[in-house]
Amino acid sequence: MRNMKAGASALSPSGVKKSTDRKDAFDSRFVIIGTAGHIDHGKTALVYALTGKNTDRLKEEQARGISIDIDFAPLRFNDGLLVGMVDVPGHERFIRNMLAGAAGIDAALLTVDINEGIKPQTEEHLAILQILGVSSIVVALTKCDLADAEWVEMVRGVVEEALAQTPYADAPIISTSAVTGAGLPELKAALHQLAMETASRDPGGAFRLPIDKAFSIPGFGTVVSGTVWRGTVTVGDHLDFLPGRRSVRVRGIQSHGQTVASAQAGQRAALNLVGIGHDEIHRGDTVAAPLTLSESRLLDIHVEVLAGYEHGLTHRDRVHVHLGTAQTVGRILLLETDSVEAGGASYAQLLLDHPVVCEPGDHFVIRSYSPITTIGGGHVVDDAPKRLYRRKRPHVIAELQARDSASPLERVVRLAAAAPVTVSAIASHLGYTLEEAEALVDSGRTSGRLLQLPTGWMAREAALELVGECFTAMSEAHRKHRFRPWLARRDVTGPRLMTLTARDFDWVLQEGARAGRFELESGLVRVAGWQVKLSDEEQDIYHHLLETLKQAGIEGAQLTALAAKFPKRDRIADALLHYALEIGDVVQLQDGMLVSKQVFVQALKQIQFLYEQSGDFTVAEVRDLLTSSRKPTVNLLETLDARGITARVGDARKFIKQLD
Repeated sequence: MRNMKAGASALSPSGVKKSTDRKDAFDSRFVIIGTAGHIDHGKTALVYALTGKNTDRLKEEQARGISIDIDFAPLRFNDGLLVGMVDVPGHERFIRNMLAGAAGIDAALLTVDINEGIKPQTEEHLAILQILGVSSIVVALTKCDLADAEWVEMVRGVVEEALAQTPYADAPIISTSAVTGAGLPELKAALHQLAMETASRDPGGAFRLPIDKAFSIPGFGTVVSGTVWRGTVTVGDHLDFLPGRRSVRVRGIQSHGQTVASAQAGQRAALNLVGIGHDEIHRGDTVAAPLTLSESRLLDIHVEVLAGYEHGLTHRDRVHVHLGTAQTVGRILLLETDSVEAGGASYAQLLLDHPVVCEPGDHFVIRSYSPITTIGGGHVVDDAPKRLYRRKRPHVIAELQARDSASPLERVVRLAAAAPVTVSAIASHLGYTLEEAEALVDSGRTSGRLLQLPTGWMAREAALELVGECFTAMSEAHRKHRFRPWLARRDVTGPRLMTLTARDFDWVLQEGARAGRFELESGLVRVAGWQVKLSDEEQDIYHHLLETLKQAGIEGAQLTALAAKFPKRDRIADALLHYALEIGDVVQLQDGMLVSKQVFVQALKQIQFLYEQSGDFTVAEVRDLLTSSRKPTVNLLETLDARGITARVGDARKFIKQLD
């Protein structure tokens, strides 16, 4: 995107100088820190003081003095560390926007106004951070220039007490003022330490970016932006756009205001896409590495209700669902009980109005349908369950618990049950490093739970089930084409077989052959021991066809004309002629005429004898030898030429392949 000067203001609103130096883009840990806190508690002012960027970019935001939508700013440290700051709105009316921004953060900066203390949105944002699995925060007491030291310490104590009931009891609390700059060096140091202690995301997995913005730049076209959740994207990559699985191409990339060749997990990225219009894209859509993600309207989940939510959650409640940057409405189908009280939890299914793109382990937030308040949230157990479950069934709950708490190897085996997966795909889907995934695959191989196919690893039982499915499909194909002694590979189809690559399908065939279930020959296949069996009537028709061709001599006959001799059995006669061609009882000449094998072989022997006696031979000599006419003689000789038995030498021919 080096030439995207026309779009510089859209992609680089802070006016940061663009660079194509990959060192700037990749020599850092990539961490996203989001703001959180009540409306007007100084989030945006603090981000501006830290980064120099005003994240209230909308005219309405500037006029009203409040944040309405999410925005982003790069926070650079002297040692080269680059942190993406996500500023989110604090007003309760814009919680949906806050959730879209918070979905991709690694850590948080919680602001508390020194004069107001803990407020409703402070508590709600804290709860949301916990639901989303954000493990670490820094707290900034803002506007401390407006309070004396004693008051600041009192509010600090209130905040410490509130945090004591959360996973953030040890979070640093920094007194700050965006106006005077007091506490900003200490806050920046705390954020630096927070970023260094936060686990960085794996750049080696399959690329995934939930979209939070889409727009168009004149001269460049569609641009989408979001936080890279996993993997790396490079200019020229082809990606899937979901929902809908459309293929798009990355024409250019900017990250944190700089034009770069690639962007990786933990970075903010703006992608210039080819193949889709910006008006076709919505917040919550996803771009990802091809065929690594899918969409679904039904999810298996584990849901928890906030301790402070008095109304609880009831089976079939309509709820607002926030997952990644997506927001939709759905119905909660509780599986263990009829209702979940405050502080309780249950396995459930979510039936959504619109499809979402997610993976097991993704966190979500649910809010009541009306009036809208945060109920709780949880995580996805299965992003593509096959059906709606019957409720209150112990075996269903046990299966969900097993999937939810499976050992690392068990998770790999489950992932590899549907189709072959690579080590990198295992790492990306399950959140492991490549080294961890390799170790798990090796464990699965040595224990016999995983088998290696040409394109990846597959659960042993699932792979052997493919052999069984192939046997069933092959048997069905034999019944459908019962006059064929062999089948083409394309004749053997099944729901799962059709998803395999050609190399993996070949592995299935070879495995079946090793087990004695299939026979393979020259690209053809059949069930071991399969033979064409003709009924008495079919044998009569078959012998009559061969006798007719024998009487026709070298002139032969057309297939349709032969089949027509059996008006009520023409389809059977047609199939029997194809069978005769396959087993070699009938030979098809160059112009499509059929001749008896006996006639063909006898003619060939006569021509060879002629050649042995007289050398090169002409069409006329063969015509006279066979007592035939010119047309069938030419047809026969051209067939021999095509088969590499004879070759033309001027107006004559010679044998180049002697018969035994």
